[in-house]
Amino acid sequence: MNREVTLRQITFMYLFISISSILRQMPQMLASEAGRSGYLSPVWSVLATVPLTAIVILLIKSYPGLNFYEIMEQLIGKVLAKIVILLYLLWIFLAITAKVTAYSLTMQFTLMPRTKSDFFMAIMIVLVFYALIRGIKTIFRFSELTLGTVLVFFAVLFLCAMTRIRRDYLLPISTIHLKSTIMASKYVIAIGGNIIIALFFADKFGITVTKQQLRKLWFGLGTFTVLAFVITIFSFGISGTSLTANLPFPFYITVKSISFFNIFERFEVFVTLICILSDFATICIFAILLMRCVTWVFNLTECNFLYTPLAMIVFYSTYYLSSTQFEFNYLYQYIIVNLNLIFQYIVPLILAFFCFIKRKKIKQQY
Repeated sequence: MNREVTLRQITFMYLFISISSILRQMPQMLASEAGRSGYLSPVWSVLATVPLTAIVILLIKSYPGLNFYEIMEQLIGKVLAKIVILLYLLWIFLAITAKVTAYSLTMQFTLMPRTKSDFFMAIMIVLVFYALIRGIKTIFRFSELTLGTVLVFFAVLFLCAMTRIRRDYLLPISTIHLKSTIMASKYVIAIGGNIIIALFFADKFGITVTKQQLRKLWFGLGTFTVLAFVITIFSFGISGTSLTANLPFPFYITVKSISFFNIFERFEVFVTLICILSDFATICIFAILLMRCVTWVFNLTECNFLYTPLAMIVFYSTYYLSSTQFEFNYLYQYIIVNLNLIFQYIVPLILAFFCFIKRKKIKQQY
C-alpha cells in the first residue's frame, strides 16, 4: 500500500493546526480560570495528553492498515460504529464553523477592523475549496514546509522578549490556586487532543508502522506542550493576567511591545499571518475528516461533489452559531472545549478498553 500520508506529516499537521488556538484562545482562558498561576496548566495537561497519545499508538499498532471507522467496526460492531462516526461528523462540522468564525474575528480585531466578516469567510472558503481539489498530499506538504519557519519565528520572538518578562507577574505561585490550574488545563487538553487525527488517516500509513515512526507522535506531543507553556509564560509575563483575561487575542497585544534588537518591529503582523495559515490548514484538514465521516456513514466512494454544498452550509451556519466575539467565546468555552474532551479523549478511551478486552483475538488475527 502506498503511504499517502506519513506519521511525520501527521505530527507536523497536529502542531500546525494547534498553533492558532494556542495563540488566540488558550492564554485568555487560562488567565480567566486560574489567574496568575495559569501558566502551570500546560504542565498538568500531560496527565491527559500522554495517555491519549499512548491510546492512539495502541490502536494503530493493534489494527495496522485500518482507519478510525474500521477500527470501531472491529471493536464495537458496524451499527454502533456508524452512530459514533455520525456524532463525530456533527462535532467536526461544529468545529469547522467555529474555526471560520475565529479566523474572521481575528482579522477584524487585528488587521482590517472595518471590513465585514463576509469578505474574510468568502476568501477562506475559496482557498480551502481550491486546496481540497488539489488533494490531501498538498495540504500535508503545505503544513510540513511551513511549520519549520513558524517555529524559527517563535524562537526569535521569544529570544527578543526575554528581557520584557516581569517576574512579579508570574511569581510567587499561589498554592491556593493550584486546583484552579489543574481544572483550567482542560483548555490545553482540548487543543492537544487534535492528535487523534492520526486515527482518521491510519489507513494511509501502510500496513507496517515501525516504532521509530510512532515516536514522531511523542515528539509532536512534547513540542506542543513546550510551545503551550512558553506562549502562556510570555503572555502572562509581559501583559499580565488581567489584560490577558480580557482580550480576545492577548498574544497579539503582547508582541506589540517586542522588537528585534531595537531594529525590527511589528511582530504582531506575523503572528496574525501565522494564525491565518494555521486556521487555513485546520479548516482544510477538518473538512477532509468531515468528508471521510460522510463516506463511512453513507457508504460513498466519492464525495468531491459535496464540497460546494458544504461550503455554503458552513458559510451560513456561522451566523447562527457565533457571529460576534461574545457568542464565539461562549461557544468555545462551554461547547467546543467540552465536546473536544468527549470526542478526543472519552471515545478513544472506551475503544482502548475494548481493545484490551479483545487483545487475544487481535493477536490471532494479525
